[in-house]
Amino acid sequence: MNPKVKKILLWLLDLGINIAIIFILVVVIQKWLIAPFNVSGASMCDTLNNLEGECVNSYGERIIINEAVYLFNEPTRGDIVVFTTENSNEKYFIKRVIGLPGDIVEIKDGEVYLTKTGSTETVLLEENYLNESNKGNTKTYFSDFTVFEVPQDHYFLLGDNRNSSTDSRSCFQTAINSSCKENPEQAFVPRELIRGKAWIVWWPISSVRHIKTPIYEIDIEEDQASSESLEEK
Repeated sequence: MNPKVKKILLWLLDLGINIAIIFILVVVIQKWLIAPFNVSGASMCDTLNNLEGECVNSYGERIIINEAVYLFNEPTRGDIVVFTTENSNEKYFIKRVIGLPGDIVEIKDGEVYLTKTGSTETVLLEENYLNESNKGNTKTYFSDFTVFEVPQDHYFLLGDNRNSSTDSRSCFQTAINSSCKENPEQAFVPRELIRGKAWIVWWPISSVRHIKTPIYEIDIEEDQASSESLEEK
């Protein structure tokens, strides 16, 4: 074989291998590690899609979701997660985790109350990330559907913009859809349908930031009690 032709073929082979490696890495990273996601709608305002002081009802901020974090850990209260539901036809939602497996979530007088798994004490959930129009204004779509007992391996999720969010309160359906009342189990999201945790806002440039997870008083008290129990042992 002509040395020049051989050199060109080897160069093409090397190029093809490098392209294949890059493609595989991109697929692996996007499927199991991190992935871009466009936030659509105002359901998470003011936390997300609040641009120049106004909630954006269409596509607004763009984020990176961390998928790797849930390969070794479970979602925690306060995480903002991207997920699908069993009836969403692969449509993705983005909401905040409020109820963990085994918790009892109650919505009363515009507030969210929580009874953690293994506890008999019901505590008001302090949600400092809610804006003025949403704080103390969490309503239910059905007057007799206000208490949610979260099954094992499932989660209860709400949008931060409680006045404009389709979430666990309506089984992620419009309020006029009565199938939620008939099938209350659809209010909860199975663990396997949670794709990842909202991690970084990368667009627009003026809004670049890390998305923080709040720490709730109810969870701090449990951590302190666990530490004290360990010290006694």
